[in-house]
Amino acid sequence: MLKKDIKRNKLSCKIMVAYFAAFLAFFTLGTIIAPDRKFSENENRNLAQKPELTAQKVFSGEFGTAAEDYMSDQILMKDGLMSLKTTSDYIFGKSFQNGVYFSEDGYLLQRFTEDRVNLDKNLAAINGFADTQAASGRRVDMLLVPNSICINADKLPAGAVTDDQRDTMTYVGQNISRNVTLFDPTELISGLQARGTQAYYRTDHHWTSPAAKYTAESWLMAAGLPYRGGSEYTYNEVGGFYGTLWSKAPAPFIPSENFGYFTDPRGEYSVEYVAEGRSSDTMFDTSFLDKKDKYAGFFGGNFAHMIIRSNAPAENGKLLVVKDSYANAALPILADTFPEIHVIDLRYCHTETVSSVLDSNGISRVLLLYNVDFLNEDRNFVWLG
Repeated sequence: MLKKDIKRNKLSCKIMVAYFAAFLAFFTLGTIIAPDRKFSENENRNLAQKPELTAQKVFSGEFGTAAEDYMSDQILMKDGLMSLKTTSDYIFGKSFQNGVYFSEDGYLLQRFTEDRVNLDKNLAAINGFADTQAASGRRVDMLLVPNSICINADKLPAGAVTDDQRDTMTYVGQNISRNVTLFDPTELISGLQARGTQAYYRTDHHWTSPAAKYTAESWLMAAGLPYRGGSEYTYNEVGGFYGTLWSKAPAPFIPSENFGYFTDPRGEYSVEYVAEGRSSDTMFDTSFLDKKDKYAGFFGGNFAHMIIRSNAPAENGKLLVVKDSYANAALPILADTFPEIHVIDLRYCHTETVSSVLDSNGISRVLLLYNVDFLNEDRNFVWLG
């Protein structure tokens, strides 16, 4: 090799090293200089803050872990870099990122992997609870909602690997206590979507309000309970919605969508947030409609214990709903049947038992309202008893 070729190669290497060093310096110094963010609206979570430097934390390794989390959360232009990576992966043929499949018609579908061990634990907790309540003369219903990846499985990309939620629903039906009346809306929701109604958001893991309303009314009918129904409901929509799945795989090539919810001008409501010691005269916090997390417009999010009171007929009695966030879209419909609904979220309710809420409020009917993925993965059913 000629000397001038060697010199040219060395110059190329030096230029490459210089570019790389400048890149690292830009993002490192930029991250240090830029003010720390406390909350990421895109990820809908609090971000790690600058760790305290002490000798004890350094030698224990706690500081190193905290510093790594801090730099990961506070890195300059993080949201833009995530979008750039998602776009690059998609261009080069990658159809899966952070548990999410890029699917037909702009759908982001979250992979489902059945955890039979955890599912059995949750079913055991539910069965024990239902058997206890049956001895007290209470009826326990369970409305188990399939996720989008079940209803929209035909939209998955070729080669997608996921378990079939229909098999999981069958397993639940075979192993649930006879003291639980299980309501499976899979075929109802499939039919609704086949008729042209979008049942799930494209960029979020939740179902839409039309699907929630249709399912809630179908359960009320199956349970022999009255419901208002009718065309008097008002459907409200706001644009610019990007959901939780888009946060996991922020793809700028996927357009935003509309977020919608129903209101009933015939209804009168109040919501008591028990642990927070406050009340509201509406089930909707419209301040969230101007934010990314628009689904939190239902009640302002999830809370340990809420009490919804309405002008529904008193003879319909009281209902206890034990739930995940899927229930939030259905509760406004249920509130038009039951004059008082106690709502428990086991992720946050660890200071009072469900049985004590039932006993102290004279409630004779319980509805467990969950989505399949939550029942499969959650670890909080131990608090059901």
